[in-house]
Amino acid sequence: MKLGFAIILFLFLVVLGWNIYSFIGEQRSLDANLSDVQNRLAAAQANEANLKGEAQYLSNPLNLEKELRARFNYKKPGESMIIIVPAATSSPAAP
Repeated sequence: MKLGFAIILFLFLVVLGWNIYSFIGEQRSLDANLSDVQNRLAAAQANEANLKGEAQYLSNPLNLEKELRARFNYKKPGESMIIIVPAATSSPAAP
């Protein structure tokens, strides 16, 4: 009787230990996923802040015109555009 009880208790403890081990492995996996999601969230929030700042900057018509001129060579009717190309600089040759 005691031997049967000991065997059943042993099997119960083995199954319980296996389940605990499985839960710990699953928790580690979920913790890694959570960390990845938190990093992606932080990056998305930083990107959102940058985009909001850029949208606020471009909401001013003067800033918008300045960016159009710089990025797309925009000019008003009657204006002439002059493009200044910087002189080529040579770096010292390595011996």
